[in-house]
Amino acid sequence: MKKLNKIITDLRIELTPFSEIHEFSSNPGIYAVGFTGDHFPFPTGEDIVKKGDIIYIGKTEKSQRSRDAQTHFKSGRTGSSTLRRSLGAILRKELNLKPIPRSYGEERMRDYKFIQESEVKLTEWMIHNLSLAFHEIIEGKRFLRDLEKTVINELEPILNIQGNSLYNLYASMLKELREKCRIIAKIEFENINK
Repeated sequence: MKKLNKIITDLRIELTPFSEIHEFSSNPGIYAVGFTGDHFPFPTGEDIVKKGDIIYIGKTEKSQRSRDAQTHFKSGRTGSSTLRRSLGAILRKELNLKPIPRSYGEERMRDYKFIQESEVKLTEWMIHNLSLAFHEIIEGKRFLRDLEKTVINELEPILNIQGNSLYNLYASMLKELREKCRIIAKIEFENINK
């Protein structure tokens, strides 16, 4: 419990605007994504996310560089990033993002990404409005998986759905927003495969 409290405290204290991060860890660990903007555009109209709030918790079994720098904050990687898909679904109307299938080569449409112009808009928004903190974990994959679940349960970040649906009051709304993107992408997929 003492170690958990220290990790959570460290994640909160070490949140750094993404644009100010120059090095990423090559080790596995747990990361927190925070909000640094002035207004989080969740469609309820309520001010449910404040500046400095942790909005997403994740883990990487490889490295922070591969997960955060080369996936979450990289254009063209929405199909591999739950964080990008959730933020893109929230920002779809505001940024005029256009969902498309993650892959046209799949037998059925499984998930979505955005057209390249939309991917760039989403990345720019993330770079200007999000912060990141990372805590290296060397105790192994099982410990890391358990730790991620525990930290999500403790912090209840708004963008974590898996393992957080009971506590996240906005999970169902986020699922609906993501489903709208999936439907738009599926229509595109079906039109191409006619």
